[in-house]
Amino acid sequence: MKNLLLVLISFFIFIGCGPKEVVIPKDTGVKPKDPIVKPEPTVVEPEIEPIVVEPEPIIIEDDGLNRIAVIYPSKIVGKYAKSTLSTISAFLIYSDKKFEIETFDTYNEDVESILNQVNLLNEKGFTKVIAMFTQNGFETLNTIEETKQARFYFPLINKSEVYTENPNFIFGGISYSKQLDLLQNFSNDRNTMFYIKSFLGNKLREKYENSFMNPGIIKEIERKTNRFKHLMEDKRMIGNTIILNTPIVKSSIIMSQLTAYEVYPSKILSTQLNYNPLLVKLTQPRDRENFFVANSIDEVDGFIEDYSRLLGANITYNWVDYSSLVGVNYLLNDNESEYIRTQVIDNQVEYEPSLYQGTAYGFQKLLMN
Repeated sequence: MKNLLLVLISFFIFIGCGPKEVVIPKDTGVKPKDPIVKPEPTVVEPEIEPIVVEPEPIIIEDDGLNRIAVIYPSKIVGKYAKSTLSTISAFLIYSDKKFEIETFDTYNEDVESILNQVNLLNEKGFTKVIAMFTQNGFETLNTIEETKQARFYFPLINKSEVYTENPNFIFGGISYSKQLDLLQNFSNDRNTMFYIKSFLGNKLREKYENSFMNPGIIKEIERKTNRFKHLMEDKRMIGNTIILNTPIVKSSIIMSQLTAYEVYPSKILSTQLNYNPLLVKLTQPRDRENFFVANSIDEVDGFIEDYSRLLGANITYNWVDYSSLVGVNYLLNDNESEYIRTQVIDNQVEYEPSLYQGTAYGFQKLLMN
């Protein structure tokens, strides 16, 4: 019995010490855990400041290019602008160099309009400018700093009529005072002057009264009338020197009426206003027998005359066209051109007026001693 108990105890000890098998049911609902992924450290990019690109200034490649700007108020001087452009083009074509012309229309002479166009031509790099302004427009240009970036030439204005300290302003208006001084030498000191009340007419009357030692009789012509009988019946005019500060059509009527009413003057004198072949077409040769006119337009190269005529300008008889020609020449060549003899002295074109006599076919220059 004792031995049997010993055998049973030994058997149970043997089983308890054997390997144990753990069985896991197939569907226990237990899933393996996802692997733990450590987050990568965040990299903070440094802020990049935006690059500011400054606009580069406009650089004009010269390469011998003649660049001219024409600024004008079309509402006021439109009739001059077209022929001025033709004159400038003719000169540049004749110069046989590459050129560029650009127009800047201010439409009127208001401050804002002028300033906008001056800023625009400055932005485009123009340094040589033909400025077709009256004295009103000039007064505006004279007050703005933007004009100091270029040279401005004023074909319509004489330096004696304005005041400026801007060394970039050059003036091309003719001197009516010089013309009247010349005409006075041919007066018999008994004078009668005709004029029309207008800006130019009033200016010419004032200059006439300051130039002639004996202004004599001054007669105003109504702009819209062609009746002169009451004027011609003034017997004081007989034998007088008649001075015409009137436009061509009015002047031609006055001259024909003097003949018709047998008012025979000593001489008939006129400023630049009537240096025009149209006067020859509108009058008879006997009306012009004692007619003399002052002219400040000098002779130029025949080819330039031909080019300008083909393009619609007239530098032979139109003083504004001639003034523009002198101006573009001076802006490009100073006083060194062989084509234009008229010089610019102290920022003003120096015109030397000559006297011309009316003939059956036109005008003949009188040689002065």
